[in-house]
Amino acid sequence: MRSLRLPMRLQTFAGEGGDGGQGGTGGAVPPAGNGGGQPGSPTPSYTYEQAEEIAQARAQKAEADALKGYFQKLGMSEAEVSQAVADFQEKKKSRQPDVAAIERERDEALKEIQRYKNEKTLSEMHVRPEDLDYVAFKVSQLVTDKKDFKAAATEWLKENPRYAGHGAYRVSTGAEGSQGGAQTANEQINDAIREAIRGK
Repeated sequence: MRSLRLPMRLQTFAGEGGDGGQGGTGGAVPPAGNGGGQPGSPTPSYTYEQAEEIAQARAQKAEADALKGYFQKLGMSEAEVSQAVADFQEKKKSRQPDVAAIERERDEALKEIQRYKNEKTLSEMHVRPEDLDYVAFKVSQLVTDKKDFKAAATEWLKENPRYAGHGAYRVSTGAEGSQGGAQTANEQINDAIREAIRGK
């Protein structure tokens, strides 16, 4: 009589066991990313300022420890070591640049450059030198993110034309020139020179 051989399902047996018949879950691997069996655990968060503060604190402690070891090797007492470390840190602090002072100097320099540019712009618009400060102040109040100083100056001078000259100043002489117009100051000076030459 020939015996029958049934194939064994190794995968089925491999999935079972280890837990006394609990549906084959004894050998299962927990899904990744669940915090080691703690689903929903929040991801640790931090700010740059916190990390920087911790890094600086550790760096300062390491520096102080190194200094203490160095000074102790020189034979200093505990009080002398503490004083030497404090002196070193004070000198180090005094040698660091004053960032606030540097920023103030930078801002003042930028303001001075901008003031020069504004005065140049107004001079090109024939604003008299004695009116530059006043006109620059009034125009600067109209400057916005969408309107630069030149556009604001054009607008303000259009509304206040008495502050905008047009080339050389005219000098009224009470009489018309040979071409029917008022003479400029330069023209009057040139005429006076010609008359003096002719009279010789």
